[in-house]
Amino acid sequence: MKILHVCSYYITSKLYRNLVENLEDLGLYNEVYVPVHSDNLVDKYRGRESEKTEYIYSKCFNKIDRVNFKLKNKKIYSDLLKKVDLDKVDVVHAHSLFVNGYLAYKLKMEKNIDYVVAVRNTDVNTFFKKMIHLRKIGVDILKNAKKIIFISPRYQEFVIDTYIPADLKEDIRKKSTVLPNGIDEFWFENLYLEPRAMKKDDIKLIYVGKLDKNKNTSTIIKAVDILRDKGYGASLDVVGDGPEHSNLKKQAESSKSRDRIKFYGYMEKEDIINLYRKEDIFVMPSKYETFGLVYIEAITQGLPVVYTKNQGFDGYFDEGVVGYGVNYKDTEEISKTIIEMVDRKTWEFKDIEEGLKESFDWKKIATRYMDIYSAN
Repeated sequence: MKILHVCSYYITSKLYRNLVENLEDLGLYNEVYVPVHSDNLVDKYRGRESEKTEYIYSKCFNKIDRVNFKLKNKKIYSDLLKKVDLDKVDVVHAHSLFVNGYLAYKLKMEKNIDYVVAVRNTDVNTFFKKMIHLRKIGVDILKNAKKIIFISPRYQEFVIDTYIPADLKEDIRKKSTVLPNGIDEFWFENLYLEPRAMKKDDIKLIYVGKLDKNKNTSTIIKAVDILRDKGYGASLDVVGDGPEHSNLKKQAESSKSRDRIKFYGYMEKEDIINLYRKEDIFVMPSKYETFGLVYIEAITQGLPVVYTKNQGFDGYFDEGVVGYGVNYKDTEEISKTIIEMVDRKTWEFKDIEEGLKESFDWKKIATRYMDIYSAN
């Protein structure tokens, strides 16, 4: 079986590479079509060399085209028809609903090739939410898909309840499934689920991720000040880099907790794992989040997590099992939640080890995708 992956986001995350390589291991053939707007992006990131996978990078549109959805996709579709041998394709996997799904939808309408489509953060919080003129296209793509992949249960509920017409809800729900991304095998090879015993006078908080406005790290710094005011000895380690790095450092330097906040910059996972094992709670109240694999990575090291309500990670575990959801902009709620977690005294995750491996191991995820591709 040969899968055509339409994946304009391939260069942005290694999760796509992980999926394709695990599909290879199961015997599937893959063609990864990556449309880009600049020659500098061509062949920027590839998976391992394999006779089972071909990568087709193509500079087939420009930055200006991005403001015109139909013009941009017309150019990409015309290019795809020239570059891909569709006679050898069994199923198309569109790795986003609007940007990639529209191309898969066109292939279904004109070439009768079945497709599965993934719904991601940008689809929900940008296209459906803000681009009202494109909502009908989004619904049509979902309606004609063989299978719909939601990365989180909250996004599945929200999209179906909010944007799908009443007469289509049941059909869309039936062919939808929740299938998360996996984490690197490294984290399973180094599981550390020892109990966490917390102390009020020494609460070690950690954030790991990109430092941008969406990740909302500034709110964590404010919460640390609130915790200190309430008599809790909180500290914060910040790992990562990004456009907000200098602003966050200035905020930290002018805060009451400046002597308790440390910035590490970018770190490799081998160093992050050692830091995780010294911490108490992982905190990331992102505004928007398709899923947030870093939550799972932290959990594999026994860290309870503070995440955002109604975003990607919310709904995978019952509240209180691995942590709690918060309103991303409510510093009082975030600090109160951390206090509740500390007052609980001990967190232990050994009971969820099997579930972690079942849900977030790439080998098992790839097997589920293979079943989806093969289903009638």
